[in-house]
Amino acid sequence: MIFAGIILMPVFLVSLYIIFKVSWGEEGKDERGQAILNKSYMFSAPILPIGWLLLETAHSFSEVSYDFYRDTMWVLILLTFIVQGATLYTIRKRA
Repeated sequence: MIFAGIILMPVFLVSLYIIFKVSWGEEGKDERGQAILNKSYMFSAPILPIGWLLLETAHSFSEVSYDFYRDTMWVLILLTFIVQGATLYTIRKRA
């Protein structure tokens, strides 16, 4: 999981910058920006609950260690923000 963290952390930071730039900037305050933010939330919101459901399902069939559970939850949180940032970036460039 350390390798996943090393790969995901820089992408997460870039995505977080994009999210803050759009949501706190002028673009996030108008109707177009709000529509873009809502669309990015629509794509990123299901990642954490679906991943958590799959993790709990795997836990019911086999023993999942606490370390694996913790690391998987962190990866799911990072992926949620990465998908939201990537969605914001692509929608802003397309529109």
